Amino acid sequence: MDASQPGLSLLFAKGKRPSVNDVERLLAASEIAGAAAHVSYRPPDDNEGLLELLVSGLTFDLCGLAPAEGLALLEPAHRFGLEAGGHDGELEAITLLPGHHLSGGAAMIPVVQAMLGLAGHIALPLAVEAVCWHPARTWMEPQYFSRVALGWLSGGPFPALGLTALEHTSGGVSSEGLAFFAGQELSVLRREGESPADTAKLAVRFIDYIVANGPFRREIEFEGPDGENLRVTTSDFGKLAVVGRGG
Repeated sequence: MDASQPGLSLLFAKGKRPSVNDVERLLAASEIAGAAAHVSYRPPDDNEGLLELLVSGLTFDLCGLAPAEGLALLEPAHRFGLEAGGHDGELEAITLLPGHHLSGGAAMIPVVQAMLGLAGHIALPLAVEAVCWHPARTWMEPQYFSRVALGWLSGGPFPALGLTALEHTSGGVSSEGLAFFAGQELSVLRREGESPADTAKLAVRFIDYIVANGPFRREIEFEGPDGENLRVTTSDFGKLAVVGRGG
């Protein structure tokens, strides 16, 4: 498994991955009817460990189901709600990926939201140990994942701390995984005397803005939450947006 695959993995304790039958029964249960998903194709041989699922008119492949072998884990670069280490080596993955017909549009918001809606509804009933979002190399505690994912689908903010991640540097914070959505990463410089947490809060606001409005194409100025002058410039042919602080 690698971060180039635009999907997510549900991680289980060894021997606890659901079977094809388990997932089919779960999707038919009334308590997750909000996911509006059903099986659109089941291979004749369950040993393939695969189901094709239809969600809001879009198809997704759920792979690695028992009795097939579990899929390889993507090493976490960022964790949310999970302790480092733990039992990483004892986990097995099933993976949810956009169907082949969506390969060119995997980063489109309706596709991502349909995938998150499904995963957010089934992660807790399936006793998932962690949820891995491939493009940002993040691992999330299942309740945290379901809360931020379903919150976004209900009109809340984009889950910047989960579907993207922030790396703290000596001069500020830099994003990872934003380029999947916008073709652009973000760097926010830290104002003198500012706490890392406050710099991160500002970065989260900008990530939400970029996902909703698209990448920055030119230099632009904003007024920050406390009246501070913020100047956004781009570099690396638009692949990086840098937020400078004006005092």
